[in-house]
Amino acid sequence: MSEILAPAGEHDVAEIARRRWRDSETRRLYLYLASVAPNGAWVARDEGTAIGIAIAHRLETEWYLSDLFVEPSFRGQGLGAQLLAEAARDAGDVTRSGILDAGQLRGIAFFARRRLPASTPILRFTGRIPKEERLAALAAGEHRFETRALDPVRHRSALDALDRETRGSPRQTDHLYFASNADGSAFFVNGELVGYTYVWRDGTIGPLASFSPAYVAAFFAFGMMALARSHGASWCSALVPAVNVRVARAALDAGLAIDGVKLFARDSAEMDMSRYVGYHSLLF
Repeated sequence: MSEILAPAGEHDVAEIARRRWRDSETRRLYLYLASVAPNGAWVARDEGTAIGIAIAHRLETEWYLSDLFVEPSFRGQGLGAQLLAEAARDAGDVTRSGILDAGQLRGIAFFARRRLPASTPILRFTGRIPKEERLAALAAGEHRFETRALDPVRHRSALDALDRETRGSPRQTDHLYFASNADGSAFFVNGELVGYTYVWRDGTIGPLASFSPAYVAAFFAFGMMALARSHGASWCSALVPAVNVRVARAALDAGLAIDGVKLFARDSAEMDMSRYVGYHSLLF
């Protein structure tokens, strides 16, 4: 038996995606992230079969570990560290981050050894979308917004500023992917962009960001309403940072439930997730 590290081919990535992810939306995202990874995706093979993979993703000022996976029977041999070294090669002096399940003790230890504190709980909310009358009241709130289709190119300057504050880094390439695969809405007050949200065919809400914490619950309610209207969805899910208490409370008031907890790790605290909702653990 021998393990060989090598750049991942399309077949490797597609095969691991099929093994690990059931839904087509996530498989599409997985293939996309592998295709744009700064050093490409890297795999560990045993007798020709891919048994581990690492995929890094580059935001403008941040390096995000989208995936680091080794088949259970091959763990404890240092393959994860070797894969990470290849995927992160030439990353430079940038902020590093990643996300993992709260129960992944080995993963938390792995991050801690690399001085990445897994300190921000991410709550996964799921549940039935409330009736439109209830959502309309929540979406309206005490503020009035103009809503337009989000254009990543036209709105780039405002998006960069907002993402820098809430997510920690501009992410123009990510917005191009989001806008091509989801329905994006931008919110304006007096002609100024104050936030955005995306909704997906599978019922996911996010990413979502706001310049003011006072707006986030209304934007979240709008996301649920957009899912019901545009896609006929009756069910939704969202990854909400625990510090975003306004959206967490709105989700609970809407009847959604917490069905999982993840941990976000980052070696810089220069961000305000109280005004943010993520998209996916692969591309938070």
